Amino acid sequence: MNRRKFVQAAALAPLAAGNLRSAFASGFSSSAESGKAAVSMAEQDWPGTPIHDRYELTLRRVLEGRSPEYTEEFVLDDVRPAAGRRFTEYSGDISGRYIGALSTASRVYGTHFPGLDALVAKVIALQKPDGYFGSGFHYEKPTDLDMALLWGNGRLLVGLIEYYRLVPSPAVLAACVRLGNFLVRVGPLMLSNEIRDGFGAQHFASSYICWTQQVEGLANLYQVTRDERYRVLAEAIIAVTERRAGDHAHGYLTSVRGWVDLYNAFPDSVLLRRCEAAWQDVVQSQDLLITGGVPEGWSPNNHRTEGCGETDWVRLSLALWKATDNAPYLQMAERTIFNELAFNQYEMGDFGHRVYTETGLPAAGAVRAWWCCTLHGLRCFPDIQNNVFRAQEGGLTFDLPMDGRIEKPGLSAKAESFLAHDATVRITILSAGKAPASLSIRRPEWANELSVKINNVAIQQSAEDGYVRLRREWRAGDLVALRYGMEVRQEDAGKNRTAYFFGPWLLGAPASENPAYFNELTPENRLAGMEAGSPGNPPPPALIPAFVVPIAQTPFHYIPAEYPEQPGRVVLRAIAEQTGQPTTSWELRFLTQSRS
Repeated sequence: MNRRKFVQAAALAPLAAGNLRSAFASGFSSSAESGKAAVSMAEQDWPGTPIHDRYELTLRRVLEGRSPEYTEEFVLDDVRPAAGRRFTEYSGDISGRYIGALSTASRVYGTHFPGLDALVAKVIALQKPDGYFGSGFHYEKPTDLDMALLWGNGRLLVGLIEYYRLVPSPAVLAACVRLGNFLVRVGPLMLSNEIRDGFGAQHFASSYICWTQQVEGLANLYQVTRDERYRVLAEAIIAVTERRAGDHAHGYLTSVRGWVDLYNAFPDSVLLRRCEAAWQDVVQSQDLLITGGVPEGWSPNNHRTEGCGETDWVRLSLALWKATDNAPYLQMAERTIFNELAFNQYEMGDFGHRVYTETGLPAAGAVRAWWCCTLHGLRCFPDIQNNVFRAQEGGLTFDLPMDGRIEKPGLSAKAESFLAHDATVRITILSAGKAPASLSIRRPEWANELSVKINNVAIQQSAEDGYVRLRREWRAGDLVALRYGMEVRQEDAGKNRTAYFFGPWLLGAPASENPAYFNELTPENRLAGMEAGSPGNPPPPALIPAFVVPIAQTPFHYIPAEYPEQPGRVVLRAIAEQTGQPTTSWELRFLTQSRS
């Protein structure tokens, strides 16, 4: 089936990495650029690993899951291409995402996937003499099928380069160069006004974004080869890229992520300002969702979300944070990770689509997008891991209150997050040099206080410029205990409605726990104040413990729209808990009793 119409209307078993929690506990590298396996640690239990539990859930789904199963034949189908499976016309889409996600996970987490090398060898053996992958390209007059081929080839180029960074194979680099040369060859045609105008937003997943997203692969190929042709072509593509009304958000955001990659390879302040302007344009638009996410299509085609777009938004925000050190980028990434990205993840580990309304997210219309979102979601976790800590001159910073690890000369540390249960994070110093070093801890804007203990001794130090800075001679085994002050807060949700947050979490009313709250007039129910003694009640036993946020549970009294003389009780929970249960409906934007 054609993807645009869809949007509009045991061979890889050896890849299974065994006990994935043990793989995390054994250590992983601190930098996506290092390309080296981590130093091993003793196997241990990690009770406070909420982000890693999410990574592990999706990794297990990709390596061991069914419906569908990512067998070798299944992954190779879009490179051959083969008839039968959906979307094989997007030649290289699944295979590129699969290779890239596992390659990057291997570098960052230090986990070995034994079957990856053989798979990559079979992929590059299917490359056409002209350098592309797929059934054929119409050089004279490209069609939607050619745009689909370009999209998949772009994803495959990125995936192969990510594999090359893991395993510097001359054969793989040669394949990447041949594909890059193909893109250079078709560049004048694809940059023409005829193609730009002919593949507008109405083509959606086969629109002009299939070409503009080539910047990511070209930028990374330029970084590896320093061939100026790839940089020049990337710059030419950037010059004609725009956010078109109704167009595909994933394609556009992937394009802009490529801009940041080019900036990292060839620093240019003009390009960086253009990246920042593109990000700000989304933030100021009606397409930034209250969850911190973005829709699948830009307005007016903004009726549902897509895991790929959410992943792109997180990764773009983190990339701009690294490039600029400007706090709003990190704050946006954090909001999206804790809410939209978490909500988008299914209980079996897939990512996909969720329909949304003006007031909530109904269960109807939820789709597991195994053909793109599941793999793109997996690829997001290494980027999150690489931004929990930062290495800076004279020490480390701890930026995201999540589980993570960093190993650097002079100071290494790991963090275990218990934020969802008791508002704490524990940082353990793994190794330290003999000289004093700094550990700077970010106080997020949603935390009304941040208390710090070192080896159980309270430290009285206020945050400066958003960070509490600790400088001392550290020793291996030192324990830094953090407690974040959190409370329920309100946020104007537009159209006379209110949203509620607790710490970083957006709260909503799930139908699974509040069946009486949901009926024909659900959006007209009115909250009438928090119940005494809330928040922080025990979670329902049906939820998967790894994804429960008991500290944020907040019961409210409410006035039913259908029978206001009989007030009721509704429990608001972190929408991130959706991962721990079958898909259910949620209300997120509420009327209150005091408003008219």
